[in-house]
Amino acid sequence: MIHKSTIDKRTFKSITLSNSLLCLLISDPETEKSAAALNVDVGSLEDPVDRMGLAHFCEHMLFMGTDKYPNENEYQQYISKNAGSTNAFTSELNTNFFFSVANQALEGALDRFAQFFISPLFSDSCTEREMKAVDSEYNMNLQNDFWRKFQLFHNASLPGSQYNKFMIGNLKTLQFEDTRARLQEFHKRYYSANVMKLVIYGQQPIEILEGWAQTYFEAIQNKNLMPPSYNVMPFDQTNLGQLIKYVPIKNQDHLELIYIIDNLYPQYRSCPGKYLSHLIGHEGENSLLSLLIKEDLAQELSAGPSNTMKLFSEMSIRIKLTQKGLQQYQKVIQYVQGYIELLKQKGPQEWIFKEIQAIKKLEFDFLEKGDPFNYVCTLASRMQLYPIEDVLRSPYLMEEYQPEQIQKITNQLTGDRLIMFLSSQNYQNQLGNKEEYFGTEYSQTKFLDDITTVFNNAANNISPQLNLPPQNIYIPEHTNVLPLQNGLPQFPQLILQTEQTDLWFKQDDRFQVPKTVIQLRINTIETGYGKLSKTEAIAKIWQALLKNHVREFNYLAEMAKIDASLQLAANGLEISISGFSDSISRFVIGMFQKIISFKPEDYQDLYESTFVKITQELENFKRSQPYQQVHSLISVLLREGSSFETQELLDQLTNITFNDVIHFSNNFLKRCRFEWLIMGNLVKEEAIQIVEKSLDLFKAKTLKYEQVLQIRPVMLNQKEICNYTYDLTEPTETNSGIVVHYQIGKPDLRTQLYNDILQTIMKTPFFAQLRTTEQLGYAVFSLLSDVRGVSGFTFLIQSNAKCPNYVQDRIRTFINENLNKLITEMSEQDFEQFKSSVKVQLQEKDYSLIKESARMWNEVQKHQRLFDRRLQQLNILDDIKLSEVQQYFRTHLIEQTKQFEIHAVSPTHKKDQEDIKSDSLVFSSSEKFKKKQGLYPDYYYQ
Repeated sequence: MIHKSTIDKRTFKSITLSNSLLCLLISDPETEKSAAALNVDVGSLEDPVDRMGLAHFCEHMLFMGTDKYPNENEYQQYISKNAGSTNAFTSELNTNFFFSVANQALEGALDRFAQFFISPLFSDSCTEREMKAVDSEYNMNLQNDFWRKFQLFHNASLPGSQYNKFMIGNLKTLQFEDTRARLQEFHKRYYSANVMKLVIYGQQPIEILEGWAQTYFEAIQNKNLMPPSYNVMPFDQTNLGQLIKYVPIKNQDHLELIYIIDNLYPQYRSCPGKYLSHLIGHEGENSLLSLLIKEDLAQELSAGPSNTMKLFSEMSIRIKLTQKGLQQYQKVIQYVQGYIELLKQKGPQEWIFKEIQAIKKLEFDFLEKGDPFNYVCTLASRMQLYPIEDVLRSPYLMEEYQPEQIQKITNQLTGDRLIMFLSSQNYQNQLGNKEEYFGTEYSQTKFLDDITTVFNNAANNISPQLNLPPQNIYIPEHTNVLPLQNGLPQFPQLILQTEQTDLWFKQDDRFQVPKTVIQLRINTIETGYGKLSKTEAIAKIWQALLKNHVREFNYLAEMAKIDASLQLAANGLEISISGFSDSISRFVIGMFQKIISFKPEDYQDLYESTFVKITQELENFKRSQPYQQVHSLISVLLREGSSFETQELLDQLTNITFNDVIHFSNNFLKRCRFEWLIMGNLVKEEAIQIVEKSLDLFKAKTLKYEQVLQIRPVMLNQKEICNYTYDLTEPTETNSGIVVHYQIGKPDLRTQLYNDILQTIMKTPFFAQLRTTEQLGYAVFSLLSDVRGVSGFTFLIQSNAKCPNYVQDRIRTFINENLNKLITEMSEQDFEQFKSSVKVQLQEKDYSLIKESARMWNEVQKHQRLFDRRLQQLNILDDIKLSEVQQYFRTHLIEQTKQFEIHAVSPTHKKDQEDIKSDSLVFSSSEKFKKKQGLYPDYYYQ
C-alpha cells in the first residue's frame, strides 16, 4: 500500500511493466493539468573520462527528434500548443525528464515522450548544434559560485575516482569526430527499462493511465542492467582534513564545513541526519547562529545532510561570515565544533526527536497538492531511492527513535573527516592555483596547527552560551477544521473598512485544512520612502537589523511550519504569515509586538557588519547572471517612484550614518494605511480581532488611500527606440544580456487574452529559432510583462556568442519575419489550438490555500478586486477571432511599436558592440531616460 496524507483524495497505483519498468500512476479527477516524468538511474558519474559531460549532452539530445517523430521541435511544439512545459536535468546519479500538458493532450504527449527512450535520432546536424548549447550552458555557469565550489569539491576527491569529474561538459570535452557514436553507445549502455522509474499524473481513471503506460512504454528495451554502483570511497585520510581557500565571483565571505559520514539512506525512517541538522542549523535561543551573531562573526548559517554516490553522506554547515568572522575564522570553527561536542556530551534527546517527528507528521497529514509538473519530477527521483510504499512520505518520515544511530553520526563529526572551504575576494592573487574548468583561484592544504588545535581542544572550549533549544511552543495543539457551511462566499469579502484599514476575508470552503494565510501591506510615505534613494538605502539597513531582532522569536514558529516573511515593498512594508491556524493565532500578535518593540540602538554593535552586508548585496547584483540583471532592470527603468539603480543606492550608502537609521526607524511607521487579506480555517470574527489588536499595537496615524505614493509607469513613444546600455565590469564575464521590450499599454480583460494567446504562440518558435537553430545563447525567453498595470512583451537573451546589437537585430528579424509570417498565415485550426491552451491555463484550479490566497492577494494589491477574473475571461475567450489577434499583433509588434532595449555588454563583446551600429537612442542614466518620457497613471491606485 502506498502511504498518502490524510487529506489526499487522489488515487495512486504502482505497476511494473513487462519490461521491468516501475511506474507510479496518479489519478486526480480535479486536475486541469496532466504531467509525467521518467528518471533514469544514470548520471554524470558515468561519464567516460575522455568525454566528460556526455550524460548531460545525452539528456539534451533526446529532445532533438526520434524515429517516430523526426522533427526536432515536435515534442516541444506539441507540449507548448497544449498549455504545457518541459524540462530535464542531469545529476551525479540520475537523469530526469518531465513535462506537464493539458489533460486532453496527455496521451499524445506520452507517445512522443516515450520515443526518447525507444528510438532517439541523435542526428549529425543536431549533435553539432546541441553541443554548442551545452557549451553555452557551461559558459553561463562560469560566473556561478555554486558550480565553482562544486567543482573544487569534486577535484578534492581521490585522483582517478568516479567522483573526480567535470559534470557539465563543454566543447573541449565533447567536440570530437566520434561524439555521435559515443552518444549512441552511452544511450545503449545505460538507458534500460529496468533502471527507469516512470510517473504518470492525469485526470483519467487509473485503468486508462495503466493502459497508456503499457502501450507507450513497454517498447523501451529491457537490457537487464545493474544500475551503476560505487564501492570505492573518493575520500580517505590522504585527502580529508583539508582547507580549501578560493576566490568567489560575488563579494561574500563564507566558511563551509563538509563532514564525510556514513551513508544515511538506510536510516531514512530514523533520520539521524535530520535530527542533527535541526540542532546545528537552529536559529533560536541558545543556538550556534545566535552566538556567532552576538560575537559579530557571522550573519547566516545553514546545515543539512546529503547522500552521495549511494556510498556515503555529507553533513554540510555553511556560514556567511562577517569581515571579523573571516579574520577570526578559527574562532568560528571553535564555536561550531564546540556545539558539536556539546551534542556529543548531552547525547540524543528523545523529546527533541519527538518534537521534529510531530511537526513532520502534521506536515504530511495536511500536505496540500502541488504543481503536477514539479510533483512528478520529485516522485520519479524518489522512486530510485525509496520503497514504493514510502515514496510519498519519505521526506516526512521520523518513525523510529534510534539514539545509538544519532550518537554514532554525531561522533563522526570530527576534524579528520572534514573538508573545509573558506571563500573571500580578499584572497585575490594570493592563492597560487587556477582550477581547470572554471578558472577559480584556489589553494588546498592540510589543516595546519591553528586548526588542528581547535579540534583537539573543542571538548574543553564549549561556550556557556550554547545549549539545546527551548521547547517549541508553536507546535499546533489542535488541528480541528471548521465544519463546511452552505453559502460561504466564493471570493474574499470586505468585512472591515475604515479610513486607515481595509480587511478582505474568506473562510476556506475548498481545501478543508487547519491552515490560515495572513497578508498585510503597510503603506507609508514617511521619511521620503519611495521617493528618495537615500531613504531606500537606509531602509535596507533597517530591514536587516529588524530581521535579526525578530529572528529567534520567528524561528520556533518556522520550525512549527509557520512561514513568516517581512519585506520592504514598493510603497511600504509587506508581511506574510501562513501555517497551522492554531499556531498562528498564538504567534501573529507576538510577531507584531516584536516588530513594534524594535529599536536600532539595541543593535549598534552589529551596524558596521550590517552596513557591509547591504553594500555587498548591492555590489553583487552587478555580478549576477546578465539575463537576471537586465530582466530586473525593466521595472526599475519603466517605473517612476520606488525605482532606483543599484549604483545610485551604493552612492547613497556612503552618506548614511547610524543616526539616519534611528531617525528612519522612529518615523517610518508613524503614519500608515493597512491593507489585509486573511483566508483559511477561521471565522470572520477572529480575523477582525487579529486586525483590531494589531492596529492597537501599531498606534499609527492615518494615511488615507489617496495619499499613498503613486508609482507611475513610464510611457514609451513610437518616434524613437530608447536603449539603456551599460558595461559588465567583471573581467571574466563572457556573457552579455539583452532585452527587447514592446510596450502595449493597460489591457482590459479581452486584450489581456490577446496577450496570453500571442505569448503562447511565440514562446516555442522564439526558443527554437534563436537558441536551437541560431545558437545565440542558453537563456532564451519570451515573456509577458506587467509594469504597474502596463503590459508588454519582453524578449530576453543571454549570449556568449554575439554582442547585444547583433542579438537584438536577430530578435527583431524573428518578430518581423518569422513570427509575422507564422501569425499572418495561421490556420483557424491552429489558432483554436492556441486558444485551447490559454483556456486550460484559465481553468487550472488553485491546488492549495497558499496558491489561492496569492491570486486573491494580487487582486487586492492591484485594487481591481476582480476575484473572478478567470471566469470572466473564460466567458470572453471563445468569442475571440483570429483576425482580432492578427490585427493586434500587427499594431503593437509591427506597425505602431513602442520599443525599449536594455544591453549589458560583457568585456568580450565590447568591440563588436561598437562595430555594429544601432539606430536606437542610447542612455546610460535612468534619470535622463525617464525625463524624456511621459508617464501613465498608477493603475494600481486609481
